[in-house]
Amino acid sequence: MNFPTNIEEQIKAEALRLGFSACGIAIAEEVDPSEYAQVEEWVAEGYHGSMSYLERNHDLRRDPRLLVPGCKSVIMVAMNYYPEQKQKTDSLQFAYYAYGRDYHKVVKKRLDQLLRFIQTLDTECSGRAFADSAPILERYWAVKAGLGWRGKHGLIIIPRLGSYFVLGTLLVSTELKADSPQPNRCGACRRCMDHCPTQAIIAPQTLDARRCISYLTIEQSEEIPDELAPLIGNKLYGCDTCQEVCPWNKFARPTEVSDFAPRNAIMGISAELLEEMKDSDFELHFAGSPVRRAGLKGLQRTLRAIKKNPNKETIE
Repeated sequence: MNFPTNIEEQIKAEALRLGFSACGIAIAEEVDPSEYAQVEEWVAEGYHGSMSYLERNHDLRRDPRLLVPGCKSVIMVAMNYYPEQKQKTDSLQFAYYAYGRDYHKVVKKRLDQLLRFIQTLDTECSGRAFADSAPILERYWAVKAGLGWRGKHGLIIIPRLGSYFVLGTLLVSTELKADSPQPNRCGACRRCMDHCPTQAIIAPQTLDARRCISYLTIEQSEEIPDELAPLIGNKLYGCDTCQEVCPWNKFARPTEVSDFAPRNAIMGISAELLEEMKDSDFELHFAGSPVRRAGLKGLQRTLRAIKKNPNKETIE
């Protein structure tokens, strides 16, 4: 089938119009065996903690074509969530991405729109959109698609934009010209590693999730270990420290995506309110928020750990 000569440029322009900050394309193929061996080793070492879903679906994670039969191209997008307004430093802290609406819904909706646009250029195109919702190595494909490189913290750094982005994946049957990967520009810098409050980044691009504040406050269901609780500070949900110290984030600019605008329910929540909150209150307070992943019990569990901190009076 004959496509417009600049179909790739049209797709990228439409992605930007839809609110994505970057868009790149890779050939749909099996993940490089040496790269996937590192994933398997990471899981074998137990660095994934209790996230047992990472132990499953290795076949799908290795080859996106098994997720969408007939897939020929992987389109990767990045959406900026960096907030213009931030919480007061003595408030219970939420990771920036959690300030607004759940990014899964925001990114998926706009990727579906991008797919429909592509189908106006290629009427035979079939595809499927994913937003952190399937066994896809998003950061691997973001690198392959030329969006940026993986920093030592493991996140994607986009030149002159930084790392405050959520990723989305669109697998399509249309055969598109691939972009070239970018060189890693972290150099000798190791600020993210040195400033991690719990020293969870044990080697470049290797995270021991069991020590990571984001994992401890969101993913795990057990009490936060006593030896790590004092290191959490007043971080209630997630952590941005490794990004805050990254020199590349001097380029970060506030998001223009209205769905990510900070919610009042997040910005000034008090320890007293959280302690007295019931399940029904939680559902209303955090409706449409990614914070629902931790649940009320998760937030209250983290609050108990925060109260073990020497400076706990700052959040009471």
